[in-house]
Amino acid sequence: MVRAVKPAWQRQWGAVIAVCAVVAPVAVGCAPESPPQLEEGVSTPASPAQETNAEPEEESPTQASDEQAQEETCDWDSPKISAAPEATDAQDGELAEVLVGSWQHTHTDEGSGFEAVTNDHRFVFPSPDRMLYCQHVPGATEHEENAANVVLNSTRIEWGGGEYGYTVMAWDADTMVWDNAVGGGYIYLLQRR
Repeated sequence: MVRAVKPAWQRQWGAVIAVCAVVAPVAVGCAPESPPQLEEGVSTPASPAQETNAEPEEESPTQASDEQAQEETCDWDSPKISAAPEATDAQDGELAEVLVGSWQHTHTDEGSGFEAVTNDHRFVFPSPDRMLYCQHVPGATEHEENAANVVLNSTRIEWGGGEYGYTVMAWDADTMVWDNAVGGGYIYLLQRR
């Protein structure tokens, strides 16, 4: 039996279309609510620490994690980053903590070693359970943004009820290596923005 092998660009576009088909409908229903509005002329009340000049209380774990949160933006005003393809093989730190932030997909390994990515692909995690996929492919996806709720299932980032996802193989504070089974089994190198 002879099996036709699709060129790499057809497999990659198939993955892009599959991701967009899953993520786009989810993004429509996930628009953030507008912030609460204060009435005109009403000031915010002073905190107890401001009123008494007392020492501020220690931050609760919730407050501390809120301060470490990443804004949900593709930040298209900043340029695409590139760096040497230095992939980690460690699993350094709690993945749920390392994941939060903005990441640039810089290299892909299709079986013959890491090669630089020519288009601009960004993954933003405002929290471990939310992903914003940013894609700029001139002439195809002009600064496309798709957000989805995700589940971190051990080392797998899942969406679509677990049908789709990336497996995080290695990570440290500034680098992640993903297996993208949806896109044909390619290995992605991501670097913190």
